[in-house]
Amino acid sequence: MHIFPDIATFVIFAGLQHKYMGIVRKQSLYSSISIYIGFAFGAFNLLVLMPHIFNKEQIGLTRVLIDIATLLATVASLGAVPVINKFFPFYQDYLTPKKNDLPKITIFVSALGYLLFLLFAWIFHDLIVRKFSGNSKLLIDYFYALYPLTLCILVYNMLEGFAWGLHKTIASNFWKEAGLRIVSTVILVIFGVAQLNFKLYIDLFSVPYAMAAVALLIVIWKTGELKIVGGFSSVTRRLGKRMVTFSSYVFTSHVFTLLRKMNDVLIITSVKGLAQAGLFSYATFVVNFMEVPQRSMYAITTPILATAWKNKDMAKIAELYTKSSITLSIVGMGIFGAIWLSTNNLVLFLGHGWEDISSVVFVLGIARMVDLVTGVNNQIIQTSNYWRFDFVCSILLVVLSITLNYFFVQRWDITGAAYADLITVTIFNLIRYCFIWFRFGVQPFSWKTLWVLLIGAAAILIVRQLPFMLNIYVDTIIRSGLYVLIFGASVIMANLSEDVNIMWNNLKAKVIRK
Repeated sequence: MHIFPDIATFVIFAGLQHKYMGIVRKQSLYSSISIYIGFAFGAFNLLVLMPHIFNKEQIGLTRVLIDIATLLATVASLGAVPVINKFFPFYQDYLTPKKNDLPKITIFVSALGYLLFLLFAWIFHDLIVRKFSGNSKLLIDYFYALYPLTLCILVYNMLEGFAWGLHKTIASNFWKEAGLRIVSTVILVIFGVAQLNFKLYIDLFSVPYAMAAVALLIVIWKTGELKIVGGFSSVTRRLGKRMVTFSSYVFTSHVFTLLRKMNDVLIITSVKGLAQAGLFSYATFVVNFMEVPQRSMYAITTPILATAWKNKDMAKIAELYTKSSITLSIVGMGIFGAIWLSTNNLVLFLGHGWEDISSVVFVLGIARMVDLVTGVNNQIIQTSNYWRFDFVCSILLVVLSITLNYFFVQRWDITGAAYADLITVTIFNLIRYCFIWFRFGVQPFSWKTLWVLLIGAAAILIVRQLPFMLNIYVDTIIRSGLYVLIFGASVIMANLSEDVNIMWNNLKAKVIRK
């Protein structure tokens, strides 16, 4: 699977002929490399180090803490981050850095949100204890770790918004994806060698996030583009009411979107315990490998789409929509096949008690494919003037997700949570797809999209017929490599993506010159 960083980074926007071309190519390349490095270290941490240092319940606790803190950090931001993503281009165009008051405003709002989080955590502490003390007592014992972890994630999210606006996605993606996990690897190795206790590990759990936030702050501050200024600028006075309205809707939408993505782990933790939540989180981590090109694309397209909407450039928006769909379909199908063909070896590697991870990976992988083939529909809506629509959808679908997860987990354990995610993601993206099509008259699909999926499915069926070879490592390499070869060659010969073929021809030219 090592060839996918090159594909994902080059073809995402290889065919775009805009003033952003140089920025996009450079940032997408280095950002995706950082993300894949992060996944490599994350896989080493989760699959090799942590099972040898901690038990399943302790591993589950670390996954649940991250999910809860991520949700709480989004809530505590009170909409400041989407305001940065949407309105920062206006501040850059009409104000000098010395008059840009957006950093001051968003810092104040986020600080207020974090104080409210502390207050509500204190008020509802007894309720939380009653809810999780039965199956997940360990979460109650280490609940205090959420306070610094939430703060660090909140600060980083704020800085990341400004980094995107300043086209510093290379630095932000490196620290978010690779830097965090590299620091975590160092800490885990020290704990494994020195055999330190689990409580000390949890006490230091937020350190990687704090280091990432400080590093990104230094990168942004060196640009000289952000200052803490007094008073309110003309842009704030002119757009203030619109910013408040926008932030309230999109903030609530983001909270509900995160709740939709994370309620499965919270429900599993409450109903089945931390050990099962940890197993589900492992499956989610494996499948999230498919999201790497999507996450890189989101970071880069968000400011470009915001600028395109500001300039009313529908041609650019339509082009981004179409190219994102076919590119993510190809890359996503390539990664999904390589992952699914290796799940049996993953179970053998992890050992007894991990058998359910195979079916969970398959169902979650299908859900991720649904999300990938629909391209950047989420970013298109959220950066447009129709972001209220996303707010309404998020409320309805989080109710559906929680309902499905609660009943499915009780009946089918963690596999039920995977099916609940598949149903919710499918409905969510179908609604977004129809809205963009009917409202703006653009949709990203063609017969080529169907051919990508059919070729990928056929390649999976062919490779699955191979017998087991030597050991899990050799077998994984051969299966994944053969699948990538069959799928990639078929996509290129069928000319399903002009960008992919341009990338392939450029690679051949470089090899021939050497």
